[in-house]
Amino acid sequence: MKWKNLILAFTLPLLVGFISGGKSSAPSDTPVALVKKIVKDVKYKKENVSDWEAAKTGLPLKDGEEVKTGSKSLALILFTDGSGLLRVRENAILHIYGQKENQRMNKNTFVQKGLVGFDVKKQAENEEFKFTTPTVVASIRGTGGFLDYSDDSTFTMSLDSGDVALDFTGVGGGGGMLHSRHTVTINSRGQFYFRQQNDNDRNLSNSTRQTEVKKIKINTDSGDLEINYYGSENR
Repeated sequence: MKWKNLILAFTLPLLVGFISGGKSSAPSDTPVALVKKIVKDVKYKKENVSDWEAAKTGLPLKDGEEVKTGSKSLALILFTDGSGLLRVRENAILHIYGQKENQRMNKNTFVQKGLVGFDVKKQAENEEFKFTTPTVVASIRGTGGFLDYSDDSTFTMSLDSGDVALDFTGVGGGGGMLHSRHTVTINSRGQFYFRQQNDNDRNLSNSTRQTEVKKIKINTDSGDLEINYYGSENR
């Protein structure tokens, strides 16, 4: 746990540099993203505020704000420039950052923990879209797939399309490229394990796209049983 906290303390200042290093950044009250959809327990927290508040559909997210999902919950987050959609699954915490410069916006989503599915459009030249965790920075041009950061500091990313540049920010550093139809796991020591997408990877990627809550009723001797489950959302 001390090692994880040390990495987190090292990574967060990098995010501050990402936001403050531009020549012309967006005003702090300008939304970077908005909450497109909520299922069950989703909360958000403003920058430099300790208390979590209940999130609502349509909530604008400003630079530095956080989103947290509870058990069996999810949030769909859409960046205001239309460049990316995040599908935040249960028990996840992420921070949203954005910096506007010359009519373009650089985005950085810090995934503190949890599973996030994503679809990111091809970025304009000199425009950035990054995912950051306490151990890894992933630079994206335009791709889809999922990212998972677990409690034991294991980073997993799988791509359905596109390419991603990966940098390990822990002791010793290291980096590599992840390509379409491939998966990488990076442990807390910075060891990279690449493989082609297998059935489990594809199933997990598909499951992140199941965002519509559906219901079925089953008749039993004890009465009707209602089951809620996720299905594909028609967008």
